[in-house]
Amino acid sequence: MGMVDVGIGFMILIAGRPAYWVFTGGIAFLVGTYTARQLPLFSTQWNALILSLLFAVFGVVLAFLAHRWAARFAGFVAGGFLLYNMPLALGAQADWTSPLLFAVAGLVAFGLLLVTFDFALALISSLTGVTLILRSFHIGTLDQGAMFIILTVFGLITQYLILQYGRPSPD
Repeated sequence: MGMVDVGIGFMILIAGRPAYWVFTGGIAFLVGTYTARQLPLFSTQWNALILSLLFAVFGVVLAFLAHRWAARFAGFVAGGFLLYNMPLALGAQADWTSPLLFAVAGLVAFGLLLVTFDFALALISSLTGVTLILRSFHIGTLDQGAMFIILTVFGLITQYLILQYGRPSPD
């Protein structure tokens, strides 16, 4: 599911805050992927993809019903996801991680989303999108750290521009 992860990573990277239902659906897709890996019933790739898509649809519907609270819960999951996967995307080992640290990272992300929703969601979605992209797709001879910084800045600027210029002016 590498190319699917890259596609979802780009969607989250670009539209994580302006359309936070994309972020919530993308995180729900990741939860569905993880769940499918744990259950032997979903051992084939098609079954795992169908379960992941069902989770994603549920996440999008939840985002439309619970709005910012659904995005905050997705941010909790994204915080733990970043703790486990960001070192791997950068080429380091993540042997030091634990479920307790997952919960702490999730609570930090949730707290940031409570305090400053717009900026925190843009940052968390950019980091999550970049992590998904670099975890599944290695770009030639470029350094993973440099690509991480370039794509993160690209995601933050893109989300800012979409938020600023996507709204109709009152004139």
